[in-house]
Amino acid sequence: MKNDILRCKCIDMSVDGQGIAKSNDLVVFVKEMIKGETADVKIIAEKKNYSFGIIDKLIEPSSHRVKSDCPISYKCGGCDYRYIDYEYQLKLKKEVLVNTFKGYEVKDIIPDDDPYYYRNKVQIPVRDKMMGFYRKFSNDIVEFDDCLIESKLANMIIKDLKKLLIEKHIDSKIRHIVIKYGEGTDELMLCFVVNTFDIDLNEIVDYLTHKYPQIKSVLLNLNDKKTNVILGEKEKLLYGRDHIYDIFDGIKVKISLKSFYQVNHDQMIKLYKKIYELSKVSKDDDVLDLYCGIGTISLYIARYAKHVTGVEIVEAAVNNARDNAKTNNINNCDFVLADARKGMDTYIENKDIVIVDPPRKGISPELIDSFISHGTKKIVYVSCNPATLARDLDLLKDHYNVSPIQPVDMFPFTTHCESLVVLEKK
Repeated sequence: MKNDILRCKCIDMSVDGQGIAKSNDLVVFVKEMIKGETADVKIIAEKKNYSFGIIDKLIEPSSHRVKSDCPISYKCGGCDYRYIDYEYQLKLKKEVLVNTFKGYEVKDIIPDDDPYYYRNKVQIPVRDKMMGFYRKFSNDIVEFDDCLIESKLANMIIKDLKKLLIEKHIDSKIRHIVIKYGEGTDELMLCFVVNTFDIDLNEIVDYLTHKYPQIKSVLLNLNDKKTNVILGEKEKLLYGRDHIYDIFDGIKVKISLKSFYQVNHDQMIKLYKKIYELSKVSKDDDVLDLYCGIGTISLYIARYAKHVTGVEIVEAAVNNARDNAKTNNINNCDFVLADARKGMDTYIENKDIVIVDPPRKGISPELIDSFISHGTKKIVYVSCNPATLARDLDLLKDHYNVSPIQPVDMFPFTTHCESLVVLEKK
């Protein structure tokens, strides 16, 4: 019953980082409970076959439990594993992957050497004179002073903005603050997502750009619709340029507001090195890179390939990718504005290697059919969602040999992980 306190033993971890505990035959999902622990758990919600609870008293703590170094981690929910030592986080993530990829080999996760302040992109909601992160599974805002996974520079700017926006009485016109940071260049983009262009931010922009010379771009983005989508269609440039640059492994890239870029600079380089190593790409290979974004994988692999064609549906990203190829004097790379989910037959034909790095929903059945019908020799699949990758591997395994899956810890202290796998035609 709700509000009852039950003695529970945690027997496993869920994919979203909750402890899966049992009290007799009752299954209880418990926030911040670790596999192997025993605790008195207060029931806070009941479903037909299971309940949700919170720890009332920890009876037998795990040896992997650590004191959270973030004062709001329990409220925020952004870091699912803040209370678990880093080495054990990797073990728990691998266990989830092994359970998801049944029938496939999973290698040890490539760790992050410095898993703090790694996020180069942050989106902060603004409401009711508050700025912070959404509490997990709610629209409540949890304020913070120092987020331990976003860049230190972003933390400082957000701290200033909290004060400035309220002082100027214009916080009600702002929906979100979006920050992008180039770790390799120390350049930063600041975007105010507003519900009206009738807003004066000149003093604030002047103050911030003088205090932080790293700010190279300040944008207004208009989103006046009732939607959960953060960015609207219209933009205004308030300061500098409409983009920033970053450098990774010697490659300089241009990043716009709406273009996708991996959030962890150093782990991205490790991932790309693994793509090269496992794909065994050579100067004889004609490569297709689907969902290429601003062309980061394409440009990296072009160093080793005969030619790379990148395909991307976001026009701004394609323009960035083309500029990036010119900036780096990479001439064996071109980019196409198209939807990688469909109509890819002409692009797939005669390609030696196809790289896919799709969004969380994975690749489409039509694209899978195209791979099979054209007899694509080698597919390199990068995934941020193990569930959809497992689904797609099951659809391809009759036609392809599946390599061991190589995870990369792109998102330390969260339950998420990037996975890389190579499929070779049987």
